Amino acid sequence: MSNAKYWKPAYQLFNPEQPLTTPEEIRDFYVQRTDSPVEDVISTLEMEDQPVKFLLAGHRGSGKTTELRRIQQELAENYAVIWVDTATALDRYNIGYAEVVVLIGMEVCRQAIKPGWWSNRDQRLLDDLENSLTTVIYQDKETDTEQLELPEVLKKLGLILKRGLTRDMTKTLNVRPAVSDIIARVNDIIKAAEKDRNQKLLVIVDGLDRHDLRTALEMFASPLLTELECHIIYTIPISLRYSPSFRQPMESFQCLDLYNLPVFQCHWPTATLRDRNSGPTSTPNQVGRDILKSVITKRLAKINETDLFTPDALELLSEKSGGVIRDLIRLARGACQVALKKRKEYVDTTIAKEAIQEERKAYTINDYHFPELATVHETGRLTTNTHQLPKQGNIVICDELLQNKYVLGYYGDHTWFDVHPIIIEDLEQWQASQNSGAGNREQGTGNRESGIGNRE
Repeated sequence: MSNAKYWKPAYQLFNPEQPLTTPEEIRDFYVQRTDSPVEDVISTLEMEDQPVKFLLAGHRGSGKTTELRRIQQELAENYAVIWVDTATALDRYNIGYAEVVVLIGMEVCRQAIKPGWWSNRDQRLLDDLENSLTTVIYQDKETDTEQLELPEVLKKLGLILKRGLTRDMTKTLNVRPAVSDIIARVNDIIKAAEKDRNQKLLVIVDGLDRHDLRTALEMFASPLLTELECHIIYTIPISLRYSPSFRQPMESFQCLDLYNLPVFQCHWPTATLRDRNSGPTSTPNQVGRDILKSVITKRLAKINETDLFTPDALELLSEKSGGVIRDLIRLARGACQVALKKRKEYVDTTIAKEAIQEERKAYTINDYHFPELATVHETGRLTTNTHQLPKQGNIVICDELLQNKYVLGYYGDHTWFDVHPIIIEDLEQWQASQNSGAGNREQGTGNRESGIGNRE
């Protein structure tokens, strides 16, 4: 057998861009985690009569899509669940609340016209929604205004959404009234369909966590995202979850957090939050690491190759993943590639280290990042210090660090943060290079004290 044929089955098990989505994948590969939001969502929906709006926050690659698929599967029997994928349906760089709301309305409509989904379908309600949707289409100057049937309306509107509603339309269409009218029509359909099916509707909106903080803030500042009268789960960027600017809008939602699995312990005193010994440590968190290692071995069991990675290699890959599932999967795939190149028959620590070094190249740390990284690593807390960027203006540095996974969020007795282990050596080298030494570094941390403590 050639070396490529030997490693191909293992390599294909580790696709970092492919979450677990099917019942078979979840059955074969899913590893239970203590902070899974599934039970919280199920229990909340069982208790609530009114529509609930959830926000699911977590780092990109933390496993949110997989957990949402589990929610979809768990509730499929008792709820009408509609999945909305904004990542494929909308333009990443031209998105706002209008595009999201219209997309949800489209997906509800698309579901409503499927045979058997809404047995006593009220065509009048669908016609009303069609008229509202065509208002948007007819204002788009690139679209012909011939009479369209509803399936064609949905198709054309999908193309418009992909470009962004407001790209060419802001001068000819006041977007908000049009969206409000669409919401009203969709709510009429939701009410009628829920009564007909004797089931509540749950809409799961995935992909919104991929957007930058400014876009997400503008999007979720709009009350329109809460006006659809059904249960909804939105994913959001983790930087939005902890942004001081989002405190008030967040009150309209119930927050769900999917933290990373801790790979190190954090000392968090109960007597005072200002203990000099509090903060992240270099002590391994074996519980978190064991779960991460089982993510790899459970996949390898599919091809009866659970010993393909040595125990030390599994330990190292788990540590350097920082507890981010996608990063772990990417490191495992990278290790398979290195082993293939080196013509090895298993992954040991030497192979693992080379895969880690290759992944490290994806991180570019700017000079203004290092002081904040040092503070977070010392205290376990985010800061509110800012930096001026030419195109973005004044940014909160830790928002940027969170969004780009230079800083990761964890949960023990409290929410805490630490530097991604894959760049910890860069931080240590920067600290060693400071001519002022450890004493001045402590003083610098003290000078930044005013920016610490408000963002747990």
